[in-house]
Amino acid sequence: MIRRNTFILEQPKVEEPVVMSGIDRQNIMRLRINRIAIVQELRVEYILNYLKDCGVINEDDQRKIDMGTTPSDKARRLVDLLPSKTHIQDWYQSFKEALLNPEGGPEVKKRCKSMVEFLDNTVIHRPTSQNSRFSGSDASSMKLPHYEPLPMIDKEPRKSIPQNVLNLDSERHKGTVMAVREDYTAEKGVRDVVPEREDKMIPWSSDQMDSMTLVKGFFQQWVSTPDNFRSLIQVPEDHFKRLQESPALVDKEQLAAETKTLEKMRKLELVTVMARRKLLPEGFELCMCDVVHEVLFDKDNYHFYFKYLKNLELSDVNLLVDVVSSFASIMNNMEPTKGGVNMEQAVKLGFNLIDFVAEYGYFTQAEVIMTVLLMVLNKSQNMDTWMAKYKGLVKLMHFRNMNYDFQGVQMAYNLSNELMWKINMMSFGQDLVDKGEYFIELSTLMLEYGSSNSSFGYIQKAMKEVRTEDPANIIHALCQAVMVYSAKWSIKRAETLAVEAVQQAKEHFGCRHPLYIKALLHFCHFSSEFKQDQPGVDVAKHTLDTAKIVYGCETIQLALAHRALAKALLVVQKFDNMDYHYHATEALRMARGLLPDKHPMLHLFLHTSASALQWKALHSSKDLQNSTLRLAETQAIDALEIVATHYSEISLCTARMCVLLGQIKSKMDMVEEADELLHRAIVYMKLCQPENSNYLLLAMATLATLHKIFNRPKEAVNLFSHVVTHVDSAGVYLKWVHVCFDHLINTLQSLNQNKEADEFQIQLSQWLRDNPVYDKQITLEDLTAKPEPFSKFLDNFNVWEKRTKKVLDFAKKIVATGEDKS
Repeated sequence: MIRRNTFILEQPKVEEPVVMSGIDRQNIMRLRINRIAIVQELRVEYILNYLKDCGVINEDDQRKIDMGTTPSDKARRLVDLLPSKTHIQDWYQSFKEALLNPEGGPEVKKRCKSMVEFLDNTVIHRPTSQNSRFSGSDASSMKLPHYEPLPMIDKEPRKSIPQNVLNLDSERHKGTVMAVREDYTAEKGVRDVVPEREDKMIPWSSDQMDSMTLVKGFFQQWVSTPDNFRSLIQVPEDHFKRLQESPALVDKEQLAAETKTLEKMRKLELVTVMARRKLLPEGFELCMCDVVHEVLFDKDNYHFYFKYLKNLELSDVNLLVDVVSSFASIMNNMEPTKGGVNMEQAVKLGFNLIDFVAEYGYFTQAEVIMTVLLMVLNKSQNMDTWMAKYKGLVKLMHFRNMNYDFQGVQMAYNLSNELMWKINMMSFGQDLVDKGEYFIELSTLMLEYGSSNSSFGYIQKAMKEVRTEDPANIIHALCQAVMVYSAKWSIKRAETLAVEAVQQAKEHFGCRHPLYIKALLHFCHFSSEFKQDQPGVDVAKHTLDTAKIVYGCETIQLALAHRALAKALLVVQKFDNMDYHYHATEALRMARGLLPDKHPMLHLFLHTSASALQWKALHSSKDLQNSTLRLAETQAIDALEIVATHYSEISLCTARMCVLLGQIKSKMDMVEEADELLHRAIVYMKLCQPENSNYLLLAMATLATLHKIFNRPKEAVNLFSHVVTHVDSAGVYLKWVHVCFDHLINTLQSLNQNKEADEFQIQLSQWLRDNPVYDKQITLEDLTAKPEPFSKFLDNFNVWEKRTKKVLDFAKKIVATGEDKS
């Protein structure tokens, strides 16, 4: 009988340790050595059914594998899972047979077969510690050594003072004793081969470090953790707590991703410490470490690493510079003429490293990596290196466009164009070149130079060439198309593209991804230019809130989100509070902190801030008005100096900055200077824009308004008449054109030219009939709707082009029939 409140404690069952054979250990080591190549090349869906039939994996295993968000993530989960299957007979042989019999076409079978060859050709050597342990041993060497007595333990132990081990540059040049635990596999047994739990949530504020760290790369060793190591990474606990307490599924998913990111960053920080203090095994390069690869191939989560990197930069620690230097060291010793998997993996690693540092804003480091890559690739002249060089040059165009280095883009374009010609001259070369991204970058370059027609032609080609299985470039193409169609004032089609870009980004990447923010920013640009309504303000606020959650630190994308909201508030003239000024100021402050002095991108933020200041002056007291306008003038002059330097004096950007500065001067009652600036803007636009360009006509309308305000009615009438006669509204109501009609009619009436005023009144009525108000509102709900497949969207979008082509083909057929009869 058992008494109440009495518990029986059962003897815990002790599981017998799994005995692992030497062959299993060697096979596991083969998987580890080839892990990077397998993760990058393998698509698990081709072999999962075979592994299930062989009993190597079960339903629970497949569920864990399917939790991977990318093909590489799923492959990594499978590779990490296999070492725990040593209790299954022939588990490794079944894995190889699955690779030799994949459920795919010839190309898939070829790739899988090459993975089997990598595994078979991997030679596993016995650890050197084993040789030294058993070779040449005698009776005297087997005696236990004599140890001195341990010192007495103090009653009050000394507290170790943590130090910034990442900042000890002198350690790089000192010889440091390295304690390495070798032959760890034999000692730790099966514990080391159990895959890491990727789904386990690590404690956010835990700074505890193990005394030993497993450093993994092409080979693995246990290395002693540096003494007094203290992580400099600050964990955003409040941010994590908000995500954890949120009931939204998207917040839970982001929390899981950010937790893994934090764990990888801590590993990367620690390994960098070891590299700087010469604690890594001899010959071990930082860029070949597994954790570096895990970070660089985690492309969908690059943005989660940025806040930790910036956090380390505050302590004068720059991990990326160390990784880039390590990669350059590896590439300088590479022999591309031999080719092989090492060269291929090095190029992939280099491209991913470029993507990471460019997205982070380290364009100088991206240039260093690309220079090293191209120098190595230029040593070989075969098709594989040609293709790698072409991809590298297109990537070079991309991040130089991001950095507003347009002369550099032209140089990369010339090289890539020459290389494309070589590849296309090969009998099978035309099918190899992917021109989608190439045309996107050309379109971007042409638009920045103000050549909207050339940019339009290239973006049309890009949208046809971009591959449907490449959603990232689909988003890039759609966003660039929004800018091009907006520049051509094709409003309805620009709206269609802007909505499609946001919907496609959300469909493929979710609403917590930089590409989703990029699509939203392009929609905000379109909305502020043409829609100018309250839903546009709501979308801009949503964009800013999303950017704050996604990045968690100050980035150029967050600055652009502040700028987008400031513009949205300005165009709807929401001046009941100073929010528009706050967001414009925040955008400029962030941009100045993130970009070098006089960087060409700064002109965007200076333009928005100066515009906000001139509106603030109009709603300020007389005492503040003059000082506010002087500040706006200073910012506009700075912006004008930047664009004149980087875009040349005769350019669309320079002309638009002259217009803004002229508007500010007019509000400061500096009429002559304002008149001179607006005339200069018109002259510049006539030299670089078509004669019916709406940008040119809008500048003329601004100068005409200045003449009207300062009692120059005849000059105003001439300019207003030219604007309303030559404007092409493309069937859409434009408010500024309506205002021009009204000003023209009122000015003519003030001059007693009533007949001319009546004629323009009739012309206005006709214009309003032909260009009705387009008041369709686009809300957040519209932007979150599920899109149709991109190929179908493209067919519907180009319906007029198809119809025109059909008519032309029919006409050619008729002509050919007539010639045959004759």
